[in-house]
Amino acid sequence: MTMRRPCDTFFCMATERPRPVTLLDVANEAGVSVSTASRALTGARRVRGDLEERVRSAVESLGYHPNEAARGLRMARTMTLGVFFHELNSPVSLDLIDGLGATAHEARYSLAVTSARGDRSLYPALFQHFYGQRVDGLILSWPHGNLATYLAPFIRAGIPAITLRSIPGEPGMPVVSADTSSGFAEAFAALAGLGHRAITLIAHGILWTPPTNRRRNLDRLTEAVGMHIRRRSSRDTGMSLCEIVTSELSSEEPPTVFLAPFDEVGEVIESVRATGKRVPEDVSVISFTDSRIRSGAKAEPLAVIDVDSFELGRRIAAVTLDAIENGIPAQDVRIPGLARWVPGATVGPAPQR
Repeated sequence: MTMRRPCDTFFCMATERPRPVTLLDVANEAGVSVSTASRALTGARRVRGDLEERVRSAVESLGYHPNEAARGLRMARTMTLGVFFHELNSPVSLDLIDGLGATAHEARYSLAVTSARGDRSLYPALFQHFYGQRVDGLILSWPHGNLATYLAPFIRAGIPAITLRSIPGEPGMPVVSADTSSGFAEAFAALAGLGHRAITLIAHGILWTPPTNRRRNLDRLTEAVGMHIRRRSSRDTGMSLCEIVTSELSSEEPPTVFLAPFDEVGEVIESVRATGKRVPEDVSVISFTDSRIRSGAKAEPLAVIDVDSFELGRRIAAVTLDAIENGIPAQDVRIPGLARWVPGATVGPAPQR
């Protein structure tokens, strides 16, 4: 008599009761994103004919049956938007929340805001908490890493999620961002008119644009006015901010302008002055992505490429609310008209060489 091992019994039980086919399985079988598969099946947004046919074919071959219970749960809304921050440590984030809340309030929604405080180990618990709250939509502000595992339950439940940056492993998730081209174009034209030709950008990913667009746009805008731009960051160089500034100013072709994020511009100014140079007589310094809160507390009026983070928050909330009603956007959303050039005391004519 052959004895059956426990693992054999478990295997038989598992094969007799296979797990249900999910929308993720359908998407993988059809070779499309989960959001495309969802739109093809619900009709919330138009999908290209060939993609819809692939999704329908995958549904038939896999025997997929939509979870009507989950769909019914989505009809019983909690009127809550979940807002996730990797870090919540800047005035810009407060402006963003203020704008999100303004539009949400107009639509009778409330916000549930959480932050991982820069710690990815907190992600599982935070996303699980949002799912337990049954938020109607999810807004992700600069999340880090692959979120596919954390977002899968939301996708299966039909909860739309949007993000402010591209997420590895989630090509179907729409990115909502401010088109900052107009503000940068104004600034570069003004700088060129003052005789500046070389800019160093202190960059660590703060701009409200997908990274693939950012480099291309800035190169195009500076070249259009006869300038060139270099990018430096502590992450790429291994140097401190002060060391980067010192190295740039001692190079063969030193910049006459530094362009820095709002949270680093003060240190850039101090670093320039530490080399014995003056702002703006020798070197001009510009901030970008500023904050209404921070602007009122500055000791000197900075030159700023200002992104209206409050209005950006309003627009992001509007996109999310529309996604709840009609399905997530088929493409990334770029919001124009939110960036402007604000001259200030930290910019002057290029020094004579």
